[in-house]
Amino acid sequence: MKILVVYFSRSGHTGQVARELAARCGAELEAIREARGRDGPRGYWRCAWQALIRAAPPIAKALKDPAGYDLVIIGTPIWNFGLAPPVRSYVRQYAGRFRQVAFFCTEGGSGDQRAFAELGRLCGKAPVATFAVTEKELPEPAHREPLRRFVARLATG
Repeated sequence: MKILVVYFSRSGHTGQVARELAARCGAELEAIREARGRDGPRGYWRCAWQALIRAAPPIAKALKDPAGYDLVIIGTPIWNFGLAPPVRSYVRQYAGRFRQVAFFCTEGGSGDQRAFAELGRLCGKAPVATFAVTEKELPEPAHREPLRRFVARLATG
């Protein structure tokens, strides 16, 4: 099975999990790139505001065509108890090209179910599996076993 892990990461946490996931399932990686950065306090407040209003900000064109993959795993940080806006932009642009999907997120403690539900609606299909990593689980080895179970569900999905 050919797998693509697509993710957005502002702080690096979602990127860390995306790299671990890709290594475990032999997937290719693609970071969602924005047209405008989110550094500093203004960037942080823009994150919160765009998450609150469920914005879909401009993103750069994807380098990899998701239609060329059997499974696209979409990763997002949880912002304001929901999906990060750059991920929303990516899914709106490419959802028609996904064969199968799975979702993962990094979060402070809640918001994953709301984000996964929105991703499912935007993709127009149910995920084969989902996986949430809380802030407490980020350091290795806390999320090693849940990540292994997620990868196992992908194989049987």
